[in-house]
Amino acid sequence: MSRLRRLLGSLSARIILACVLVEVVVLGLLVAGGARLMDSTLRAQAALRVEQSKPLLNAALAAPLAQEDIVTLQEILRESRSAQAIAYLVLLDDEGKPIASEGWDMHQRLPTADTELRLDLADGHFDVDMPIELAGQTYGRLHFGIALQELHATAQRLMAQNVAISVAAILASLGLLVAVGRWLTRPLKELTGAAQRIAEGGLDVRLRVASRDEVGTLTRAFNTMAGAIAERVQALQEAHALQQCYLEQSRAEHARLAALLSAMSIGILFVDEQDRIVYHNPALCRLLGIDVDAEVDGHAVQVLAALAAARGVARDCFASGQGQGRQSAELQLTDGTVLTRIAHPVRDEEGHTMGRLWILSDVTAERRTAQQLVYLAERDPLTGLYNRRSFQHELQRRLANAQRQGTQVALLLFDLDEFKLINDRYGHQAGDKVLVQVATEVSALVRRSEFFVRLGGDEFALICEAEGPEMLQALSDRIVQAIARLPVAFRGQSLRLTSSLGIALFPEHGDNPDELVARADAAMYQAKEAGKNGWQLYDRDRDGTDEKLARIGWNERLRRALDQQLLVPVFQGVFDTQSGQLQHYELLLRLRDEADPERLINPGQFIPHAERSGLIREIDRWVISNAIATLAQRAAVPAIAINISGRSFDDPGLPRHIENELRRHRVEPQRLLVELTETAAVGDLKDAQNLIAQLHGLGCRVCLDDFGSGFASFAYMKHLPADVLKIDGLFVRNLARDRNDLVFVRAIVDVAKGLNKTTIAEMVEDPETLALLKSVGVDHVQGYHFGRPQQLDECGAPPPPPRPALTQA
Repeated sequence: MSRLRRLLGSLSARIILACVLVEVVVLGLLVAGGARLMDSTLRAQAALRVEQSKPLLNAALAAPLAQEDIVTLQEILRESRSAQAIAYLVLLDDEGKPIASEGWDMHQRLPTADTELRLDLADGHFDVDMPIELAGQTYGRLHFGIALQELHATAQRLMAQNVAISVAAILASLGLLVAVGRWLTRPLKELTGAAQRIAEGGLDVRLRVASRDEVGTLTRAFNTMAGAIAERVQALQEAHALQQCYLEQSRAEHARLAALLSAMSIGILFVDEQDRIVYHNPALCRLLGIDVDAEVDGHAVQVLAALAAARGVARDCFASGQGQGRQSAELQLTDGTVLTRIAHPVRDEEGHTMGRLWILSDVTAERRTAQQLVYLAERDPLTGLYNRRSFQHELQRRLANAQRQGTQVALLLFDLDEFKLINDRYGHQAGDKVLVQVATEVSALVRRSEFFVRLGGDEFALICEAEGPEMLQALSDRIVQAIARLPVAFRGQSLRLTSSLGIALFPEHGDNPDELVARADAAMYQAKEAGKNGWQLYDRDRDGTDEKLARIGWNERLRRALDQQLLVPVFQGVFDTQSGQLQHYELLLRLRDEADPERLINPGQFIPHAERSGLIREIDRWVISNAIATLAQRAAVPAIAINISGRSFDDPGLPRHIENELRRHRVEPQRLLVELTETAAVGDLKDAQNLIAQLHGLGCRVCLDDFGSGFASFAYMKHLPADVLKIDGLFVRNLARDRNDLVFVRAIVDVAKGLNKTTIAEMVEDPETLALLKSVGVDHVQGYHFGRPQQLDECGAPPPPPRPALTQA
């Protein structure tokens, strides 16, 4: 049965079987149709014979029957039977009695005449009953039977022949179909076998195209398909090999990245967009005080915060919140550790946020170092009091506040009388001891709201609010008397200290820091002239009139300089520390002497007068217009830096003036660099912030000039978003001889780089200083080593710094 099923399962067997069945049905229909046709034909012949026999028999029998000639009738019947293939004949008279017969016994009953002629009648003959008529008169009837055996035998022979022919035709067609089926299905079997081999991996199978018919077309399509499959499989194999290579590289990169992240001292935390932890490195656990083996990956980020809650970590410390950009904050732990916490969004190629990267860094040491640097920069190392830089910053700040609030500020300045004799006779250690004693004693008399500093040497200053003459008198008396009561003894000798103290009031005696310090200094010398060991309020009459006359003269002189174009801009180049390329020019102002036009007056002689008179605002605008016009005329000049006075910070029309000049001359804003003095910016912080924001809005860059002069600038840097920091020349000028200045410069550069700001060092006057600046990473340099300020037509980019100087670094 299974073999039969396999046999019938082949296409050729099914085709042959289908064709045989069709032939059998068709031949069966043909045989059946032929049998019916043959039967109808034989019956038609039999009926024709009957019809032909009737008139003949009637004609032969009518006359003898009318004459009742029996003998003749019998003879006619005998002849008619043999000639007509009639089985029997019986002649009846008009009364129905048999009178003659042939082949029938007249004593037997005659069969009933048949109405339907069939070849398969039971008695083997067709019975016919007909009248015998002559001249329209019936004389009797004739009953006869047509013999059917011969016709029936003929029909059977014809049927047998048809069946034999059909069987032979079926057998012949079967053989032919088998041959044709095999011939037709052989290519299909080859295609089937080839497809099976391809399925088993034999991709090099190809078939020969032997014809151009449909099978040949199918064979060509199969070969094309096989080739395409081979190419696809080869491509897939190559892709799989490449994918395996990439996978191995990815695993290696993953291993290296995991090792790198594990070895890092900063904490790394990846969270997905649902704030679930994807990855964290061991440093994160160490920074947060969590067990390194804690299983937190896959959990909500709040789980990590909960584990670190004992160290002061809030539950929402690492939550994404509402912000999608970069987030930065500090995290203060309970043990005093300070961590910086920075979040970066992680986005896919289409810009969709996939999660966040948190970076934690321990900046405790940096914060302490910065505090120490700030302390060292703001404090006097001997007495612990604030130093001159802090004094300048604080005085400027208090004067600015007093000016806004309409209050009065008192500046007390004092030094020790004949202090030089102590140093000369007993040495500097004895002098230092005296200074410490004085600082300690006076500090006990100072309130928290008052600012006590050591300006240098034996000179001290105190800034306080002038609450009234009685208060200033009482405070001054306490200070002078406290110093006089100090027990000082050296080498068994007791010494009596005295001091002279001067007082100047703002704004009564001076409306700016420099003027107020000068008035307090004058008052101190007035106290010395009065006999020392006392104090003196500034007396303008005792100070003389020279300064008044000078101030009035300078105001008129500066006004004429503005009207007659006597202000002269000179330029000094700023160069890249590494390559020596020119970065920009700084515009520096000079005043042409009316008496000697060849002589140029330095700004230190006239700028303070301009600031006191308020003319500095007009000068600032003149400098801005001149610098922008120069940029428009000199396209080869990369940029020009200009200095803006602190008195112009609150000028609401200054940014609009810069914008109008840039638009009028069609100069790109980034070619203009605006320098703001640090002490002025910090003293008027809010106005400086507004000015910087407006300059950035215009597209101009901002430089913080004389950076480090107060050194509280580290604390104010985040409030003054300048692009460039120019290091105060006090730190640079003696850099090659005083390595302590190198510490400050390096600190400034490190902080600037951390805040992505450019640094400029001014007053670079020798190759040794240049080499040291290069070694600590200063970006740009400026100074006499590269050339003195001169007019722009005379400026030329100097050659790169000398090789020997750079080699020494």
